[in-house]
Amino acid sequence: MGHTMTLKSSCKTTLAVSLLLPLAVPAALAQQTLEEVIVTAQKREQSAQDVPLALTAVGASAIETLGMQEFADITRISPSLTMSSGNNKQQTTISIRGIGTNVFSISVEPSVAVLIDNVSKVQPGQALANLVDVERIEVLRGPQSTLFGKNASAGLVSITTKNPSDELEGSLELVATDDDQLRTVGTLSGPVSDTFAYRLMAYYDDRDGYLTNLTTGNDLNGSRSSGARGKFVWDATENLSASFILAYNEEKANCCGINWNQLNPEARVFGFVPGDPAVGIEPGAGNRLIRQDDESLGESDDVSGSLELTYNVNDYTMTSITAFDSWDFSNNEDVDFSDVNVAGAFTGGALQGGISSASEVKTDFFSQELRLQSPLYDRFDYLLGLYYADAQTDRSFSRRILTADWEAEAGTESYAAFGQGTWRFTDATSMTAGLRYNREEISADFTDFPSDARYRADDSDSVVLGKLSLQHFLNEQSMLFASYSRGYKGQAYDIATGFNQDKADNPVAAETSDSFEVGLKTTVLDQRLQFNVVAFYTEYDDFQSQNTLIQEDGSVVLDISNVGVLETQGIEVDAVALLGENFLLRAGFAWIDATVKEFPNARCYQGQTVEQGCVEIAPGASVQDLAGAELNNSPDYKLTLSGEYTVPFSSLPFDGFANFSYRWQDEVNFSLSGDPLTQYESYDLMDLSVGIVERERAAYRVTLFVNNVFDDDYVMSLANLGQLYAGQLALGQVLARDSQRYAGLRVKFNF
Repeated sequence: MGHTMTLKSSCKTTLAVSLLLPLAVPAALAQQTLEEVIVTAQKREQSAQDVPLALTAVGASAIETLGMQEFADITRISPSLTMSSGNNKQQTTISIRGIGTNVFSISVEPSVAVLIDNVSKVQPGQALANLVDVERIEVLRGPQSTLFGKNASAGLVSITTKNPSDELEGSLELVATDDDQLRTVGTLSGPVSDTFAYRLMAYYDDRDGYLTNLTTGNDLNGSRSSGARGKFVWDATENLSASFILAYNEEKANCCGINWNQLNPEARVFGFVPGDPAVGIEPGAGNRLIRQDDESLGESDDVSGSLELTYNVNDYTMTSITAFDSWDFSNNEDVDFSDVNVAGAFTGGALQGGISSASEVKTDFFSQELRLQSPLYDRFDYLLGLYYADAQTDRSFSRRILTADWEAEAGTESYAAFGQGTWRFTDATSMTAGLRYNREEISADFTDFPSDARYRADDSDSVVLGKLSLQHFLNEQSMLFASYSRGYKGQAYDIATGFNQDKADNPVAAETSDSFEVGLKTTVLDQRLQFNVVAFYTEYDDFQSQNTLIQEDGSVVLDISNVGVLETQGIEVDAVALLGENFLLRAGFAWIDATVKEFPNARCYQGQTVEQGCVEIAPGASVQDLAGAELNNSPDYKLTLSGEYTVPFSSLPFDGFANFSYRWQDEVNFSLSGDPLTQYESYDLMDLSVGIVERERAAYRVTLFVNNVFDDDYVMSLANLGQLYAGQLALGQVLARDSQRYAGLRVKFNF
């Protein structure tokens, strides 16, 4: 895979840094130090620089400076984190170090866990919430299953919201952009008494779409969302405290439209349906036009709550976290990606319109976690825990013309006991070991209405997981570590159209991973420079993916199964530097080599020939061996760079600031099959902002920002739709909002 950073990209980076560096003349170096970020990566509060594992963490100040509003913005701070999107938010893939979820079923867990206030989100679509009133974001890279459970086999993203304040305070933020976004966020926090405090947050976000549907005249890929959260802390006694959180979020989105990147002018749906699917459209990465007679629409609402009790006795801390989450999601999709009359062609004119589908998903989740944390003794400390979770998900699905009509229930109950201990052999050297016993029980109940068939099953699985790390402080500023950890992704049912009793009786087996890391964390130059580097190797066995299988009767089916072995290895670098009094520079770099070691009988891509490795195994069915192939959605190289410069105005009540954020990534293939059509070139993006902030207590902050300053086109995902067009060239794309330049004004008042 090529990985050349172009001259154009290099010039952009140089330009941004050169604009800020001349202003950063050192004035009082000894007075300035980097802010310490406290994390809970090991379920106890620690400095990020003292934790012996690979992580990236940012606090509230950086989140505000970088203008991070939604989950996808986390890729700005962690180059090892990648996202891709499909027809709807449930088909969003979050990957760390090249590993994500390649299949979508209500029974299949994501490979990257997302926690909000210490509570896991079950479905991928639930994680894509607004980043509102957030105190800290942690990205833990590599398997985290020992402490966080079975859906953290590739890594974990933890989002912690702000706690109530000791004094009355509040804020109001307004955002308006030239692509018609209006966003408002309000917070109010303070004490009710010496022992009780609250924090309230509410937001409203309305954004027009950035695609135009020529069929209806409507815009697509816009959304309207709103929500509220209340966080209440009660210090009941000197030793007992309680934190209760209740949150509600809802969204209505005309998302996600797939438009044309490439299309043969002669292409027709199924090769015979009359009508040009791209009248008035010029395909390409810069294409913002689409034709759909059934517009993609999605609605979701999420109600969640948690109660965290903390009891301290004799320097021991006992913690209980009880949580619930109820999420509903419904969506309609145009499955033929056009406005041609497919129904009329199939029914001789008896029906009109295209192929569309409708789906509803409802997930109810309950979890209970109990932990005992020992004091930090001179030579030893430990953490013990018990965990229970029950997730029940229902889905109904219907599709017209290519008829499908079914409903399903999938359930997972999880039980776990875990522990971790740290032995300090000397003041500088320590070892940490952890174990987790995990048992889960899964079930499925599927009803196919056209055939009046019902298929039911249940199964269970148990596993022991572990981790081991060695840590040595070279001095007060530098720490070396080496670690091993085992990850686990639970078994699942392949719940989709075509589900039958054979699939019910044979669930997809669990996926496991073994990871090794060595790293160095340093804080030098009087705490003005942090430099962290990690090298890693991880192997995934029984990887869950879609595969081609030959049944005993000779028939060929596509299903989700355990397909073989993957490996990912690489080097990650994170750096933060304070250059002078007023210039803060952040940098992240990742080289990730993610490849397939074993994957026989993988699907061929559209148009793949025998010479290209596609072998026919039965009439009408062909497969390829993907051993040695690169993983999809995993660029070899990624770079992030951001700068924050403060301009003091001593004679005025405010200071100025100028910030930039730059991201570059290598070329990538969006298809696991290695389809050359879904290979996409390297690209880079630059965001800039300037503004003023009140000096004494940040009573107001005004920011002018421009995202994608150079208006560079790029795609978030590519999909070969040739099969729908009888083998003709038909390449669809999913575009992100910042695939074109937009600017805005952000005003925040604090009181």
